[in-house]
Amino acid sequence: MEKYYEFKASTVENAVKNGLAELGLTEEEAVIEVVSNGGIFSRAVVRITPKVQEETLSEDEYAVEETEEAVVAETDEEYTEATEDEVIPQKEETEEEREEKFVKLKELRDAGKEYIRKIAEFTGADITVDGKVKEEEICLYIGGEDARNFIGHKGETLEAVQVLVNNYLNKFEEGEKTRIVVDADFYRERRKRTLTALAKKLARQAYNQHKEIALEPMNSYERRIIHSALTGSDDATTRSDGEGKYRHVVIVPKSGTMSYGNASSDFRRKGPQKTKSFGYNKKRF
Repeated sequence: MEKYYEFKASTVENAVKNGLAELGLTEEEAVIEVVSNGGIFSRAVVRITPKVQEETLSEDEYAVEETEEAVVAETDEEYTEATEDEVIPQKEETEEEREEKFVKLKELRDAGKEYIRKIAEFTGADITVDGKVKEEEICLYIGGEDARNFIGHKGETLEAVQVLVNNYLNKFEEGEKTRIVVDADFYRERRKRTLTALAKKLARQAYNQHKEIALEPMNSYERRIIHSALTGSDDATTRSDGEGKYRHVVIVPKSGTMSYGNASSDFRRKGPQKTKSFGYNKKRF
């Protein structure tokens, strides 16, 4: 059975807008039903069903897909681009050291799962918690009936929970901290798809209009999704501007000599516009 969510607002348009924002979906990624148009003494109600359901990905498939490019959002560090041929020196580890590290990561994973369960118990939420160790990163997944309560507006509650878990698990760690990603009701996967599509659309727009486009402020995890989506793009590059909670991504069109290839999409499809003579004979040269 497909899982759906109901949202209420003063109008159907506002209910749809608020619902899609909370779920991190676009209209193309959801099935929208109007339950009630509302009235003088009642609110409009819409039912939104994500087209991508949890059962479409197995637990192991999701763990791999989500963690390949996931980066923890508890800090507000700048994004730094790296070319594919850059080699980051790695310290050689023995088999025994790798085994000890893996055991330690599993212990942190279990501690993180228990910490989230305690948060849920305190709030009275009915959830399940699973965890995966992916190389040197821990991924914790919140599911169950009340999982979406851990998302909040634009993922703000989820980010807060992730910060709490990171601080709790890393407070006794010395040196490099363990990266921990917390997800709920597959929100990050949906948000990643939405932001990737948005980045490519705005890159084309910036290129055609020859002007920079500044996005709304985002946390570092979401900014990295935008940066990653446009890595190698023929249309635009990216940079981060602003400080703290106002930090945001700016999409910068790639410059070059104007040619047919740099013309707008309308020009490429339709060619140059025809001009009118307004009844006068055209001059021949």
